[in-house]
Amino acid sequence: MKIIKLLATWQFWVSLILAVAIFFGLMQGTFLWLNAYTNHGVQVEVPNIKNLNLDQAVIKLDEVSLEYEIDTSKYDPKYKPYEILDIYPLIGSNVKKGRRIFIRANAKTWKPVAVPNIIGKYKYLAFSQLNLVGLKVSDTIYEPSLAVNTVIKLLYKGKEIQPGVTLPRFSQLTVVLAKGLAKNVSVPSFIGMDEEGAKRVITENLFSVGSIIYDDPEDKTNTRVYYQVPAAASVYDQGQPIDLYLSSRPIEELRIKIQNLDATFNRNYVEQPIDSLSIPDEPDFTTQEHPAAPPSSPSGSSGSQPNSSSTNNKFPKPTENHTKPNSVNKEESRRPNRVIVE
Repeated sequence: MKIIKLLATWQFWVSLILAVAIFFGLMQGTFLWLNAYTNHGVQVEVPNIKNLNLDQAVIKLDEVSLEYEIDTSKYDPKYKPYEILDIYPLIGSNVKKGRRIFIRANAKTWKPVAVPNIIGKYKYLAFSQLNLVGLKVSDTIYEPSLAVNTVIKLLYKGKEIQPGVTLPRFSQLTVVLAKGLAKNVSVPSFIGMDEEGAKRVITENLFSVGSIIYDDPEDKTNTRVYYQVPAAASVYDQGQPIDLYLSSRPIEELRIKIQNLDATFNRNYVEQPIDSLSIPDEPDFTTQEHPAAPPSSPSGSSGSQPNSSSTNNKFPKPTENHTKPNSVNKEESRRPNRVIVE
């Protein structure tokens, strides 16, 4: 009953008419706004910008109120820099104002490329990776290193570069390769260096750090190298160990220890051929290496052969050092005598 009474009132019908009018008014306004916003029925022709450079093409697109997006990521040497290569939509197409036009233009030059990480890689694999990214190998240099034919470093215009830097495409690089460890290399002197400095020089010269012997194992502060094996200036192969003797005492207080080490490593030994032996000027020569013969003969008679006894004292029997001239002592004879510089 209440609904029937409501429909019979004039207020209901007035409200209904107003609601319908407002709805249709909103719909009409929305369509009008869409037509204006989308430029409905208004079209422009895509201009011909094929033979223009990039700056001229942009000006012509602005004249007809067209947006544009330009791609210059690739370079083709057959075309001029910034020459128009492609356009979408096609030239002559009718599009609305404000439509975005996609343009592909030739780049100005080759795009820079990143240097790949080829440090430590075998040379043929490294060369292939450089060629793939557009870099060229102009020269190769060999330096001593353990891994043969692996890349040690890269040079660009004479300066070392790190992987990841960007260079112009087709840049010329110099590749430094490892040629293995050298033989018969002169050993540098480490005397007077501290432990860390000596180890660093050993590594830089491609030797390995051998034993570290301290004069006082309880005192390892402010120590310096006072002895090394092998000796300085001796011939040695790279990669071999070098032993260091360190002490915090002045070198003047270590003379006895240095002399004992020289005797241990035969630093003062110089080989002489057997034919060059002669009667020494001083009779003490034989007493240092061989004890003198007893004054009495084995038969018990004393002084029966004085000349023979005297001769035996002056000419000792050949020792192992003389009978084997090619033994270890010959190798030691190549080592120079140690010189102590005060």
